[in-house]
Amino acid sequence: MHKLQPRMLPLLAAVTEKPLEKLHHVSGQFWIKVILAFAALAVLIFLFKKVLGMNKIILVIICFVIVGVFGFNWVYERNEPAFLTPIIEPIANSGFLPTKGAYEGKQAQDPTDAKKTKPTSQPAQPTKK
Repeated sequence: MHKLQPRMLPLLAAVTEKPLEKLHHVSGQFWIKVILAFAALAVLIFLFKKVLGMNKIILVIICFVIVGVFGFNWVYERNEPAFLTPIIEPIANSGFLPTKGAYEGKQAQDPTDAKKTKPTSQPAQPTKK
């Protein structure tokens, strides 16, 4: 019969260990996370049932406000998730909404440079009669 190699002994111990003995090796943090996950699932189911009974106009307004707050924050701070970058990039570069970098760049400009440039159109001079 073959002798077991020393490196195979831990593997053999793991295979022969009973399930209840394996549970003793699981940390307490794992069980806390499992309990919190079940509690979160129960809260989500409860909220989902409440949302189904809500007035749909109120629900649309709440969703619009939440999406708007997140959207404006992502455009201003540029901290959107990576998969939303193709959507947020054109919006942020359009110049319609303010971005943090554009504001800081504008504040860093020398104000005397703006005074040196003359307006391109001259105001109309009143005519003498």
